[in-house]
Amino acid sequence: MRPRIVFVVMSAVTPPETVDQLARALAPHTVLVHHDFSQTPDFPLTSGNVRFVPHPVRTGWATFGFVEGIFHALAHALERLEFDYLQLLSPTCLPIKPMAQFEAHVTGPAEAHFSCIDLLADPDCLMWVGYRAFTPDGSFRHRVLRRLSTDYFRGLTGRRDEAGVWLRSGRGHGLQALAARAVVRAFSQPWIGRHPFGEGFRPYYGSVWFGARRHVVRKLVDGFRQPGVRDYFSRLRIAEEFLVPTLLMRHTRTRGPLNHYINRFIEAHPSKIDVDEIGLLRAMPAFFARKFPNEPEHPARLRVLHELVQGAPATPPTVSTATAGEPAVRPAPELASGVVFTASMGLPPLSATQGRTRP
Repeated sequence: MRPRIVFVVMSAVTPPETVDQLARALAPHTVLVHHDFSQTPDFPLTSGNVRFVPHPVRTGWATFGFVEGIFHALAHALERLEFDYLQLLSPTCLPIKPMAQFEAHVTGPAEAHFSCIDLLADPDCLMWVGYRAFTPDGSFRHRVLRRLSTDYFRGLTGRRDEAGVWLRSGRGHGLQALAARAVVRAFSQPWIGRHPFGEGFRPYYGSVWFGARRHVVRKLVDGFRQPGVRDYFSRLRIAEEFLVPTLLMRHTRTRGPLNHYINRFIEAHPSKIDVDEIGLLRAMPAFFARKFPNEPEHPARLRVLHELVQGAPATPPTVSTATAGEPAVRPAPELASGVVFTASMGLPPLSATQGRTRP
């Protein structure tokens, strides 16, 4: 029996034609789009398998609104949709295998597919991003540990693209590096760092683009609702890279590798995939890849859909202004002012400043 899959797509500024193209490639499965209408108000989608998340959260890169939006979409999927497996995607993702192969993949033994790094066991990870996990963004402690991280990696050119993220790599030497390691390691202790992490809630770092069975998704949403979790993670910078892997590791018994191939990073962002990388994508065991150019007619997107996915349209059809399926949800005045509603999750609204993009 074909598994019922829901694809959650987090959308904000990508053109609707690009999201429509992605949705068609994922048919016949449901594509649940969390779209921030405050950033792109006019966003008609025509694909019949698309549904919009009502009362969308105001999002933005490196803001906690992105995390709120993910869990708001997960909660809506659990409440309103029947599914066996859920996969989180960005609008710049595309499948790189036929959908039938992904359907067979998700019926395997793994409860969830994701990739992460044990923050406390990996020296590179601890020294490169530990300050973000253990201190609130913008705090004095955060600034001090960030400076120590910078000093530790000064002059080291090594890097690792792993677990869907990238890390500086290399062991700092000298008294300054030793002191930096000692301070960051001290702040990893909850009684010094004043954070919830410890052996009972071990911190992990990795990609947010996970896939999981329904019962795992339920545990993720329940874990996010636990007292203190939202409050603590809402103060971290790029919190999703810690929150999602940590909850997944806590609530998953059997896991498989990340379903994505994520292209090499340029600083904090993956570089865009071009046509000369299609051979690489064909050889990859992954089922999705990012980051593709967001123009639906780009040759890399069209060739991947035509040559790798098999049967997907090679050219995007004309998009009309009519919306198939559920009507697009228009932003309420409160959304335009930056206030986020999460009433369906039983959570209080964020303040206006929490929903805005940080510098």
